[in-house]
Amino acid sequence: MPSWGRYEKLRPRQVDAILAEAPVAYIPWGALEWHSYQNPIGLDTLKVHGLAMIAAERTGGVVLPPVYAGYDTMKPWGGFRHTLETPIEVIVGLANTYLDQLADEGFKLVVILMGHYGGEHVATLTQAANNWQRVRGRGSDMKVWALPEYVLRLTQTDPVPDHAGQYETALMMFLRPELVDLGELPTEGDVVGTAPESFGISGDDPRQATAELGRRLADEIVEGIVAGVRERLGC
Repeated sequence: MPSWGRYEKLRPRQVDAILAEAPVAYIPWGALEWHSYQNPIGLDTLKVHGLAMIAAERTGGVVLPPVYAGYDTMKPWGGFRHTLETPIEVIVGLANTYLDQLADEGFKLVVILMGHYGGEHVATLTQAANNWQRVRGRGSDMKVWALPEYVLRLTQTDPVPDHAGQYETALMMFLRPELVDLGELPTEGDVVGTAPESFGISGDDPRQATAELGRRLADEIVEGIVAGVRERLGC
C-alpha cells in the first residue's frame, strides 16, 4: 500500500520516504461559509479534506492542512452571516506560495481539491494554478491539477452538486456525521432557496440525505481523483 500522511503530523524522514515513493501533495481548499442550519460553517473544506485523505490512502502522498479561504461566498452574494469572504488577491497569493514551496520541496504533482463552488472563486484558483504552471513553474517538472470535487461525477444526476442540499449534506453525513443535525431543519415545508430570507440551500432537499448516499458519492469522487493522479504521474 502506498505511504501517505497528513503533512503537519509527519516527521522529516517520513516526508522524505513519501516523496521517494509518491511525490503527490493534496491541498484541500474551501471556505468558511453559511451552509444552512443543519451543516457546519466549514463544510466546503471539511468535505474535500476528508475526500483527499481517502484518495491519498490509495495514491500515496501528503495531505496538507486544509485552506479555509473562499472568494465569491454567500456573504457578498446573499448577505448570509457566519461567512468569511477572502479577497481575491489573497487567494492568488496563497496559491502561488503553496505551489512555489511545494515545487521547491520536490513534489511532482499538486492536487488542489476545491470544495467551495463560487464561480469566481473556482475561476480564480484554476487560473492561478494554470498561470503558475505556465509562468512561475517554467522549468519545473511539477504538475498542478486544480478542480472542484464535483466535476469528477458530472455524468451523475442523483443528486446534483449543490449548496447545503442533499449532495453536500450526504457527503458530510458520511465524512463527518457528528457535525450534521437534520433536526435543525423543519420537518415540513420547502427549505430549498437561496434568497437572503431563506435557508440558503440550492439543489435537492437535504432532508433526503443519508450517510449511505454520501458514501456512494465519496466512492465516485475518490475513483476519479485516483484515476487522475495515476494518469498524471504516468503510473
